[in-house]
Amino acid sequence: MKIRIKENQLEEIEGLSTEYPYAYHHVNLTDTKVPWHWHEELEFNYIVSGSAVLTTTNQSCTFHKGEGFFTNTNVLCTLRAEDDAQTCIIDSHLFHPVFLGGHFKSIFSTKYLEPVLQNKHLEILEIRGTVPRQKKLLELLRQAALLQKTEGMEFQTRNLFSNIWILLLEEIRETEYTGNSFNRTNQERIQTMIAFIQQHYQEKLSLEAIARSASVSKSECLRCFRANIQRTPFEYLLDYRLEAAKRLLRSTDSSVLDIALQTGFSNGAYFGKMFREAYGIPPGLYRKAYRKTGDTTS
Repeated sequence: MKIRIKENQLEEIEGLSTEYPYAYHHVNLTDTKVPWHWHEELEFNYIVSGSAVLTTTNQSCTFHKGEGFFTNTNVLCTLRAEDDAQTCIIDSHLFHPVFLGGHFKSIFSTKYLEPVLQNKHLEILEIRGTVPRQKKLLELLRQAALLQKTEGMEFQTRNLFSNIWILLLEEIRETEYTGNSFNRTNQERIQTMIAFIQQHYQEKLSLEAIARSASVSKSECLRCFRANIQRTPFEYLLDYRLEAAKRLLRSTDSSVLDIALQTGFSNGAYFGKMFREAYGIPPGLYRKAYRKTGDTTS
């Protein structure tokens, strides 16, 4: 699953188009940590195997095989496998609100979608399968994944997610999300700075440049990163560069040195050291191991 930044700093979902604003991804989280990101699209995830940890700026939840969760629009979050030694596979369904809402200000949008999109108390909704409605939600998510293997499934997919959405609304009403709303200003600042890093990670970046992208001081930049994602800007930058390097190692035949330079590292030795510390294996051996297994799900 690839993540790209559009000009408006929102993230672009691979496989989702204006003609059909829905995308399905079968993702191996064991080898690919989903970085801090956000997007306009609504998201449902189902854990096929293993366990996954979802973290937002306000909470962290672990989901196990057979469980799932819903992520609201524009929520800053990251997702990873709980245990690197255990394979974690997820089915991810993402769709723009227009997929169910149709045209602007339609009754489907104003009556059914907006109450969720504008709910400042709702970042994620856990679907554990502990009650009949949640079990039905999980079953429909499994059906949605199987449906993607068939031809001419667009109408059926939309109908299926209309049913899923009705169950979601019932679950939200019963759960009563009335807690403290998250700080929009803080989230907008961190999103702006993260987007700046993702756009310029190949370059030499300074704390001043990162802070300036959100019109804040260097100290406020540091505070914002630590308070929201428990990382410094440069720790986040290193993580992002390493994940970008992993993708290039898997998908290209470029040399390790070229990949190091392409992803913002000053030299191959430093890149190799950081890669080995992060993943426990040198980049060259990582590439060989990946290609030997033929793993294409991440």
